[in-house]
Amino acid sequence: RRGSSSSHLLPSWCCTEICCRVVRCCSVCVGMAPKTPTKIAASGVKKDAGSVKKETANREHSKRGTGLKFNAESYDLISRFTGETRIEYAPNPKTPGSKSFDRYAKYQKAKTVAEALKHCKPADLLWEYERGYLKVLGGPMADVPACMAPPSSDPVIKILAKFRGPNGCSIKMDPEVRKKLAVLAQEFGMDLDKIHEEAGKQCNSESADIQTARIMANEMARRKLETGKHLGDKDVVEVLSVWGFPENDTRQNVLPEGVKTVHSDTLGVLRMRDGTYRIFDPTTRYEHVTKLLCQWFLTNKGSNIPEDFAFTGININHNYAGRRHRDNGNEGPSAIKAIGSFSGGQLDYFPLDVKKPGRPQ
Repeated sequence: RRGSSSSHLLPSWCCTEICCRVVRCCSVCVGMAPKTPTKIAASGVKKDAGSVKKETANREHSKRGTGLKFNAESYDLISRFTGETRIEYAPNPKTPGSKSFDRYAKYQKAKTVAEALKHCKPADLLWEYERGYLKVLGGPMADVPACMAPPSSDPVIKILAKFRGPNGCSIKMDPEVRKKLAVLAQEFGMDLDKIHEEAGKQCNSESADIQTARIMANEMARRKLETGKHLGDKDVVEVLSVWGFPENDTRQNVLPEGVKTVHSDTLGVLRMRDGTYRIFDPTTRYEHVTKLLCQWFLTNKGSNIPEDFAFTGININHNYAGRRHRDNGNEGPSAIKAIGSFSGGQLDYFPLDVKKPGRPQ
């Protein structure tokens, strides 16, 4: 669209809007994704058979969802506690005279999580829950882990918002997405724990959770492209339902009222604030996702879009109703399509809204 104003009304979680547009004087460059870093043993370090055996045993016990002492299910439950969640502690199981015995005695009679956290740490909740010393009796529970919840005045939610799950099972990742990634990893013959561990060591702006999801989406896209079959909306939705969307707070012109961040990503070329251009990192880091979107567009664009239509950027908006806004940096028309199974959403645009001198109607 040229100099247009649009209103995006896309309220459903499974709705994705894809916009292909041209940014002035640029082209898309797609290259190879970087190889996953490999571990290199320190030179001159020798290990005896006993230590090797011990490390092997540790690796065998560090299966998915069981690292860092606690399992993912416990993190999921404890991180959804609120201050009013009702609990009950067992008689003091600690060794009499020990520091842990004295500390347990301080919160042993707590009836709510808020009372318990006045004297214990979040890790104590996990430790005692998994050993049967802590029972959950009822009361309000949050719908999502505290670290995924909106800002709250509840002191318990504020404390639990610092929680992170065990290796490869970060609770900040949507539980449904995490389950989906686990299934895909098994199907693809990939080690999700290893991917997440290596992702956490990368020096880029992506969190380990976001990067793990994107790696899996990239592998799915690669496999779809490899089949050579026609790519439909369903294929794109499947890939983007796995794609990791960070919380984007830079799109101030589209943020709905009262919302601080949205799920909006760009592949291709970005025009920087200083007037220069650069290729957005995920474009080449996840080349198969980029190729899949381009191929899907070219084979499904329809006769109403000219054969020579070219684009240098792909904007993906997921699960939010953007404010009416006018794009400033586009050159020529944009092709926009909403995909996914959703209701109550629509895409509005104003083709005759010309607010820039010299631009044709």
